[in-house]
Amino acid sequence: MLKLKSKNFLVKKAFIFIVSFVTYSLLWAEEKNLQLTSIETYCDDALEWYDDHPSYNGEFTRVLEYCKTYSKNVSPSGFSTNPILSDFGAMNGVNTRPRDQMHQGIDIIGPQNQPIIAIADGKVLETTIEDCWGATVVIDHGKSINGENLITIYGHVGEFLVSEDDEVKRGEIIAKLPEKIKYRCMARVRHLHLQIGQKYCKKEEKSNWGCKYFIKDYFSSLNPHKYWADGSNVVTCFEDNKEYKKGTITYPLPCKKIKN
Repeated sequence: MLKLKSKNFLVKKAFIFIVSFVTYSLLWAEEKNLQLTSIETYCDDALEWYDDHPSYNGEFTRVLEYCKTYSKNVSPSGFSTNPILSDFGAMNGVNTRPRDQMHQGIDIIGPQNQPIIAIADGKVLETTIEDCWGATVVIDHGKSINGENLITIYGHVGEFLVSEDDEVKRGEIIAKLPEKIKYRCMARVRHLHLQIGQKYCKKEEKSNWGCKYFIKDYFSSLNPHKYWADGSNVVTCFEDNKEYKKGTITYPLPCKKIKN
């Protein structure tokens, strides 16, 4: 009788283990599919230019596959946020084409009208619509934790929600991603170009030699990944109820908290 009970106990335990393993495997597969769908959705939303230009269907297919393959899911643990398609130092742009120089910022794809938020406290230096970049915001975020200036370009945006000389707080909505992709430097892909320099070009200096797209040190820009609030190369999401060390940055697009 004792042997029978022991045998039944072992069978029951094995059954529970198998059910748990199968359940875990299905959940893991479902999570992977959700992540894949998320990347696909971001890419599809970012490529809406092609909806209005059906004759470019072949290019659309190529760029979409490129986007799905090379977009980086940089979401930190417990959060979900927009992927980076062309990272700092990349030699390819958001549209697959090779660059002449290493990328000096990070390109984050997203849907129309998505809010763009300040990466730190600061003062708005400029809001302008540039011939190639389109709508652009430049903010002085003070000094980094290492003592560098954090003159930050938020490029290829749509609607401005701040004005020049405004003081902004970390996490404050400063602009939105554009509804339509109209400017050449957007490369037919909706994205935020975030770039950090140290030497701002004042408006009266724009036509002078040495100034390129808002900053004088365009081709020696700072790598944003070195200044995340949670540490170098650890992307940090903004949370309302959290304090951040001065001189650090948080992600320029809102993060969604993942429920347990």
